[in-house]
Amino acid sequence: MINTTNSNTSRQLIYGLLLGVILTLSTNSLRRWLKRKNGDKFNGNKRELNSPRRPSDVISEDIVDGIEGLIGNTPLMRIKSLSDATGCEILGKAEFLNPGGSPKDRVALNMIKEAERKKLVKPNKGCTIFEGTSGSTGISIAMIARAKGYNAWIIMPDDQAKEKYQILEKLGATVEKVKPASIVDKNQFVNLAKRRAEEFGTKIINEGEGLMESNEATGFFTDQFENLSNYEAHYQGTGPELFRQTNGKIDAIVSGAGKNPFF
Repeated sequence: MINTTNSNTSRQLIYGLLLGVILTLSTNSLRRWLKRKNGDKFNGNKRELNSPRRPSDVISEDIVDGIEGLIGNTPLMRIKSLSDATGCEILGKAEFLNPGGSPKDRVALNMIKEAERKKLVKPNKGCTIFEGTSGSTGISIAMIARAKGYNAWIIMPDDQAKEKYQILEKLGATVEKVKPASIVDKNQFVNLAKRRAEEFGTKIINEGEGLMESNEATGFFTDQFENLSNYEAHYQGTGPELFRQTNGKIDAIVSGAGKNPFF
């Protein structure tokens, strides 16, 4: 005996599956045709296709260009507990969201870009960035140097947290540890960083238009304590950024002191 019920059910399932495939193909074809029709421009009998869009146009307008694009423009966060307790709007600038975890990213980027502008260094030529630091600035320099095609040589006191050394090494930096010393000591970590850069070479990459460009690797001492590009990173970047984010309604700014050029 033939089970006609099962046979009919199987046939219906097959028909349904085929119909679904046909409708899917037809719908996709129709969608592509409409998209092509709307996207094409006609000039008489000649069809002119739109120029292809860049990936950033297609995916998102918020795509940034590498690590550099992630530095700055950090959000302001309302600190609810303090704001409610004081009756004032107290905001925190979330500088920890910079890729290196601190506002030193702004400073490091600006110092390196200024050195490039002055043709003291050139990427992918073996040039090395030197700095004496207790940690945060070194991490920012190592990160940006690697992203831009430079080597980083960081000189630090040997009494810092081991995690700082580990992060720097993971970022590809050469880490030189020295005994803590007075600033008047020639082997103090900042003084030594300057000397290391001089020993490495400080020849200008291109001394002027029409002169042959040098392929020699140079050393550049960022000199964070004396470099005007340090505070200019905040004068030209962080300050206007805060003003824009608050529509200019700022009564007071509080910041930690130290070697911070923020003020």
